[in-house]
Amino acid sequence: MRIITIVFVTTLLFAGIQTKPAKACTTFTHKAADGIVFAGNMDLLVSTGGLVVVNRRGIAKRNIRPNKDGTIASWTTRYGSVSFNIAGRGFAWGGLNEAGLAIQTLEVRTEVYPEPDHRTPLDNGSWVQYALDMAGSVADVVAMDKTTRPVKDGGYGFHVIVADATGSSAVIEYIDGKMVLYTGKTLPVRALSNIAYDKALWSYRNDGPRWWWWGMGDSPERFAAVARRVAQYKPDTHTNSAHYAFESLVRAANQYTLWSVVSNIDKRKIWFRTVRSGNTKSMNLSDFDFSCNAPSLMLDVDTRERGHVADKFRPYDRQTNQRAFSEATTNYDIPVSAKDTELLMDHFESFQCAH
Repeated sequence: MRIITIVFVTTLLFAGIQTKPAKACTTFTHKAADGIVFAGNMDLLVSTGGLVVVNRRGIAKRNIRPNKDGTIASWTTRYGSVSFNIAGRGFAWGGLNEAGLAIQTLEVRTEVYPEPDHRTPLDNGSWVQYALDMAGSVADVVAMDKTTRPVKDGGYGFHVIVADATGSSAVIEYIDGKMVLYTGKTLPVRALSNIAYDKALWSYRNDGPRWWWWGMGDSPERFAAVARRVAQYKPDTHTNSAHYAFESLVRAANQYTLWSVVSNIDKRKIWFRTVRSGNTKSMNLSDFDFSCNAPSLMLDVDTRERGHVADKFRPYDRQTNQRAFSEATTNYDIPVSAKDTELLMDHFESFQCAH
């Protein structure tokens, strides 16, 4: 009964966020003079906050959802990471791990996920967090398709863009129940918005979208905006790659943009700013102790601090996490009872060191 209740809560959460109303994002990655840049905007029609979370390696975790045979999958995290979470710990929108894997999820309305089978089912935020926990490269993320499958209950699906320290990058989508992979020569433009990659690329190469592309919003234009910026990048001229990336994200922003996050994968450094705060913050992954015995840390994504903020992170506490979760569910008019919220908090707080 406890697992069923938690699954119901997460179903409400993601179905609600994806339908009341939809979310939009834009992400790109490219090789800059000082390292591989990975940058993205998070857009939501309803304003909400969130948390920046330090996730530790060596933590024994259990899935929220049961497998098809009723068993519950478990794993031990391999990598520490910093994630950006809309609804509190456990539900990652994107992030960077210590192996140099960067990932971001974006809504897309054309996804058709696999039918239930032997693989472990993971909802949007859990899938992204699992990748940060377990994958050290793009190849590792691609290989996840052998053991995990994305799920959704109502609402829209998601696709992801991922990059790693070797310079490899990929877009992963699910079409007709199967994973579709764009990488290497099939990923000539390393960017993603909220339409299928092939359609965004076609639009970019053929003077824009067509009038019959209903429901695309400004996704083709946002994709094209960052694609042009990547093409125009000159390492000798644009020496501040983070500044250039933020300028690129401004070109893709709209009135619903809430967060902008830029990572330098080579340096394992993250910069971010939000509309509520405006100040640019930064941190290095080397600032944090990712060992399982270290405290779990978090920071309000809308903190008014500026500059280097690693020392502003505070140990996890339920009240802060629950406040972020409740703000998301309230702003999206998602009916989650106090008891069900407590059950979800209990689930994530039950994770401990594997040994």
